[in-house]
Amino acid sequence: MQSAFRYWWIHGDPKHRVLCGGPVLLFLAFPAADLAGGGISGVSEIVAAAALAAFAVLWLRLFWILPEVAGERRIEGSIVLGAIAAIAVALAIALGDEWLGLLVYLSVAAALVLPMRLATTGVVAVAAGSLVIAGGFDSGAGLALQALMLGLLVALVRRLVALVGELETARGQVAELAVSEERLRLSRDMHDLLGHNLSLIALKSELARKLIGRDPEAAANEVRDVESVARESLQEARAAVRGLRSASLGAELDRAREALEAAGIEVMVRTAGPLPAGIEAVLGFAVREATTNVIRHSRARRCELEVRRAGDVAELEVRDDGVGPPGAAGEGSGLRGLGERLTEAGGALDVGPAPAGGFKLVARVPISGQARAGAEREAEDVVPTR
Repeated sequence: MQSAFRYWWIHGDPKHRVLCGGPVLLFLAFPAADLAGGGISGVSEIVAAAALAAFAVLWLRLFWILPEVAGERRIEGSIVLGAIAAIAVALAIALGDEWLGLLVYLSVAAALVLPMRLATTGVVAVAAGSLVIAGGFDSGAGLALQALMLGLLVALVRRLVALVGELETARGQVAELAVSEERLRLSRDMHDLLGHNLSLIALKSELARKLIGRDPEAAANEVRDVESVARESLQEARAAVRGLRSASLGAELDRAREALEAAGIEVMVRTAGPLPAGIEAVLGFAVREATTNVIRHSRARRCELEVRRAGDVAELEVRDDGVGPPGAAGEGSGLRGLGERLTEAGGALDVGPAPAGGFKLVARVPISGQARAGAEREAEDVVPTR
């Protein structure tokens, strides 16, 4: 639940965040009623109305650019917070009473925009300022308490979202370490297995060569032993590889990048963070198939691979500027097999010409419920081919 909320808050449509913060503006009805009631007149009324409208626009803009205010939109976020603070303080001091509630909005804005280590300090400062502007403890205690409690609540929620993100990152790192450990185990097993059996095959082959002229029957027995050991080695190697199940999606994307660059194709890869293991396995198969088609058939000079999440669906999009594989509608056996695999996992495959030219492949796999279980089962059948 927390992870879903964090994903929606960070990667969701900004319009949804605005819809989340917009209803709070209903409390601006109090200063709006003060304007409508004739408590303010003349030029002061026009200025106050314009300032209140600007305050509402700035508030909605703040929710639109969240959570980028901590990164690429830090300057814009600081400007918006400063403007909100200036309007709220000015109107609260000049008009008092019904306008003091703007300071509560300022407390929440400070909790959202200020760096995490300063958010609590900012909220406390706003609450203390509310006491001063309201005229002392007796008249401003309620306002200061509201500003303090709501600001701290928003700061705590923000901190919780950040902690969930750190936890997901740590979990992804643990998963990568587990995969690395499993690969090391496989490499050790393969070394011990093939090293012994290949040595045995070499010895028996040498013995058979020496016996061919002197004892054909003994040489034939040695050759049969070589065949038996080779078949046994093949079975044991397959069993060891199945123990690895499948490579991570990140590893498949790295291999795809290396293969495309080796083919002289410019590559751009974008990812959306870790996905469930079964989903990564299915999309990893799609990466291999799509990359193979680009290299063999597209005659492309540029290729883009993007993994993204759209709600409860994981998507892989591979787009190039080439001509696409033979039968661009997806009739090739490789694409047909990929489509069947995605269907079994509850997903879908879309292939065809890209709107801007070139060829596009989009593989979609649901991340929740029964489809996720199907993807996990599908992952058991995926064996690395490299």
